[in-house]
Amino acid sequence: MQTKPEPLSTVIIRASRNRTFSFVPLVIGLLFLAACRPAEAPTAPPSMTLTHALEATDTTNVEDTPQPTTETEGAAQGGTRPSSTPTRRPSPTPTASLRARPSGTRESNQATPSPQMPASTPRPSPPTQGGEIVVGGLGGPGTLNPLLAESEAGRSLVPLLFDSLTTHDPLSGQLIPRLAEEWLIAPDSRTITFTLRADAQWHDEQPVVADDVVFSIEAARDQTLGSLYGPQLEHVAEVEAADDRTVVVSLDTSHCPSLATLGELPVLPQHVFGGSESDIASLAGAPLGSGPFVFVDWTPEGEIHLARNDDYWGGAPYLDALSYRPFETSDELRRALKSEQIDVALMPPSYRADTTDTSPAFSTYRYPAPEFLYLAFNNDHPVLGDARVRQALGMAVDREHLLDQALSGAGEPIAGSLPAAHWAADPDLGLPPYDPDGARQLLAEAGWSDSDGDGWLDHDGERLRLPVRTNGGNRLREDVATLMAGYYRAIGIDAAVELVLWGAVVDDLFTHDFDTMVFSWPLRAEPDQSRWWLSTENEIGSGYNFVSFADETVDRMLEEALALPGCDPRGRAEIYQQIQGVLARERPYDFLVIPYATLLARPDLRGIEAGPFADPLESATGWYLVP
Repeated sequence: MQTKPEPLSTVIIRASRNRTFSFVPLVIGLLFLAACRPAEAPTAPPSMTLTHALEATDTTNVEDTPQPTTETEGAAQGGTRPSSTPTRRPSPTPTASLRARPSGTRESNQATPSPQMPASTPRPSPPTQGGEIVVGGLGGPGTLNPLLAESEAGRSLVPLLFDSLTTHDPLSGQLIPRLAEEWLIAPDSRTITFTLRADAQWHDEQPVVADDVVFSIEAARDQTLGSLYGPQLEHVAEVEAADDRTVVVSLDTSHCPSLATLGELPVLPQHVFGGSESDIASLAGAPLGSGPFVFVDWTPEGEIHLARNDDYWGGAPYLDALSYRPFETSDELRRALKSEQIDVALMPPSYRADTTDTSPAFSTYRYPAPEFLYLAFNNDHPVLGDARVRQALGMAVDREHLLDQALSGAGEPIAGSLPAAHWAADPDLGLPPYDPDGARQLLAEAGWSDSDGDGWLDHDGERLRLPVRTNGGNRLREDVATLMAGYYRAIGIDAAVELVLWGAVVDDLFTHDFDTMVFSWPLRAEPDQSRWWLSTENEIGSGYNFVSFADETVDRMLEEALALPGCDPRGRAEIYQQIQGVLARERPYDFLVIPYATLLARPDLRGIEAGPFADPLESATGWYLVP
């Protein structure tokens, strides 16, 4: 007779092992990870979370069901025949824009409402101009230099002051023209030509010209400046201004992701610096940009004041002014909002909207964060190297239960490494079924069964043990790891939870010294994920293919999508959809959930839009107050 496995009780806590492996790749890795804002769960101290290292966590977050326009049109085995002329296009028309709404209003392209909010929202009035808004957040920006801003506050405020060539649809990630009204990509995908708007100007009324873009790209590439944009521009070989409105960028190889990287770069005014990149540091305290708001001052207390740019090419903001005020804790943020000291609170990733009180003093907005959580399987492991075992483990997970228990419903399951609404995602990609009996059957086919009736699966007298590891002190990951171990134990796998220090997690990942690991990656608008899946990235101590995934078909398709002639979005989407299908079948990761981020605002503020690919403040041009 089978006996039920004993309750989960084993928790192992340890620091990093003493190893001789080089930490230089680790530092490079942390810089790469530090380009995205993660959406973590409560009480994780900064030294233990991904917030400082996962900035690329760029991803972290992410969709709320709008479907991309791309369709799978058969296998893209041989790429697309190069055309005789360059591909000319503005960004594809966005399929949807995620407009975060107060709780109680659900639409197919809106953030999920919080159950604490009113059941209905008054019909919005036509936008009216005027009013001032004070935004509160944790910590100050440090700098408003757009090439050096690394803090969350800095990255949120920069788009209000500085334009980039393109931006992204908040939900689908599609490119949208900004300073560049269109772009051409050569058939060999090695030359990108941007055509600038004719009506954009700097806050001192000087026109934005091609020389400004050239200056900005070269400044970002200058290693002495230390911009995080620099490494992302590694394939730029030459950039020149063909005329005042035309910028030509030559790449050293065919590299489609460079389009998004160049488009995201904030553009600086060359005439302010006299063409000298050495003076760019002066932007830190008194920035002059071309964005929808103009810098006014930065008080000794850390508050930053901005005013409406009445001459903005995209239309002047509705608000007269916007200020940012730093706070030290989320409790201070909420108290300031309730006491009407601030109008908007950018809550930290640790904030759980479902625990909010029901005060009418503010509305709660929840939107997909730029991060997804997953459980990594070490494919070099003697047991986990069998795809049947990985598939079985995926079938053992009750994803709705996990979402409810770990995030109180403040998130959504994800079927792959791209959100369902992403322009390159497969809209038909489904979640693994919750099927514990089917999981046991697959494990039996792989040689694991309960031969002695003790409730545990075994093979040749050896019990199946698979510890679930993550960094302790990060509440969300701890909760997810505990739940995952519980699902595994329910089907007869002896799964302990191992909580280790953050440094040990990074150490273990880069050295591939783990069985399973709860971790997270950033969600980026650019769908290339070669760093995670290419077999050439399976390098101990440096590669980001931590799970040792190797698939010749995926390698070929990743390389094909990187260099697709003309970088045709539809063609690239078809390839990435096929890649997602292989990953869903082979399951090098168990893709789990996208958490929701939270914004609290005064109830009469409208126009807030957000998503995994756009910070809420990027929509401030459209914010307005209703009577």
